[in-house]
Amino acid sequence: MNPPPRSSRFAMGDFFDDYVRRIFPERAQAQGGDWQWPGDEWADDRLREATFDCLGAAFLAADSHVIEIGPGSGKYTQMLLDRTPASITAYEISPAFIGSLEARCADHVAAGRLAVRHSAWTDNRSLIDDFTKGGTGCNLFFGIDVFLMMDFQSALTYLISAACLLQKGGRFVGTFGDGGSDSGWARMLRDCGRHSAFDTAPSTRFHWIDEPILRGALERLGFGSIEIVHGPDGGLDIARLYVSATLDRPMPIEAALQILTPAGDSTNRPAPTA
Repeated sequence: MNPPPRSSRFAMGDFFDDYVRRIFPERAQAQGGDWQWPGDEWADDRLREATFDCLGAAFLAADSHVIEIGPGSGKYTQMLLDRTPASITAYEISPAFIGSLEARCADHVAAGRLAVRHSAWTDNRSLIDDFTKGGTGCNLFFGIDVFLMMDFQSALTYLISAACLLQKGGRFVGTFGDGGSDSGWARMLRDCGRHSAFDTAPSTRFHWIDEPILRGALERLGFGSIEIVHGPDGGLDIARLYVSATLDRPMPIEAALQILTPAGDSTNRPAPTA
């Protein structure tokens, strides 16, 4: 199977669809067939357990609800559903990954504990618009190895959404590219030969950030008890910042939507009309 042509319409969802349908089967076969689900090869068992510990999921109860951003085929989704009584709404951009996720967690889908949404959004407020249809907030909002593939301006929209959708006392957990570490700097230098500054096509480019920017943004958004630690080695050959924070001052929905509603952009496209 040939990969799809790289055009301006080849978006990140297509990029990961191609990985699931074409690249992963080739890699799994070459490895000997031990990888059952696409994406599991990106983290070894030790890293998965260390990452799950960072979720601090022991507080979740049967009436708790979780938002997961970018679950892929669901390695952390499954761990959370198997080890806690909470329910999850997962948002994923790749239809191929959604198929793997729903197959992997089929029993939880059938039991009504996992709802999967295709996040083919056209603006930054769509997550809030979709989730608030249920009329309730969430207790945990997390994304593992998804924010590190976004520039921080894009990741900020998810932090704002978390500040709006989490209940008071709820937790945000995410991983970001650790630009302040020696290993992060080494990865940046290695990637100079892999990523062109002039290539806008979807790719495995990572986006780097440092602790002060993250801490300052979370504090301004109403989060406290902020912990930012350098993550364990293993998987992906990348330095991670593991970020967890508790929401002290929830952001009113109206304030979040005012920030996130499209109002023109840097490409000089006109703002949408009512």
